[in-house]
Amino acid sequence: MDRRLFEAAWGGDLIVLKRLANEDPRIIHSSSLIGNDNPLHIACMTSHLGFVKELIKLKRNLAYDLNADGLSPLHISAANGDFNILKELLSINKDALHMVEGKDRRIPLHYTVIKGRLNIVKELIAIDPQSIEVATADRGETVLHLA
Repeated sequence: MDRRLFEAAWGGDLIVLKRLANEDPRIIHSSSLIGNDNPLHIACMTSHLGFVKELIKLKRNLAYDLNADGLSPLHISAANGDFNILKELLSINKDALHMVEGKDRRIPLHYTVIKGRLNIVKELIAIDPQSIEVATADRGETVLHLA
């Protein structure tokens, strides 16, 4: 990823993001070509809601990318307990995003339960009550095991 975009995502700098996107729209699209963190992963890690909203406008598909650790932006925001970013990401496509499988087929709900983020757990289960039955690939654990 372009260093300027990385720094803008880390700092939540919307002015730089918009300037970079206007100068070269490919900068956003090429940011997810490698399996590392894309700017949406970083914005979710650092809880920059405004930056997340702007990135979603520019390229919604960033929300489906897995980073090198097998985490999507929703995995990250769910584990961090960031309810506002979680809701923003789910506005893209809640029926698909909540079931994105990461490393060892773990879905965002698995990480949320491990971290004890009860308000996020409730939100994700409300979207799909059957998701509590999804088992991890490594040890076949459901959210009940992980809790």
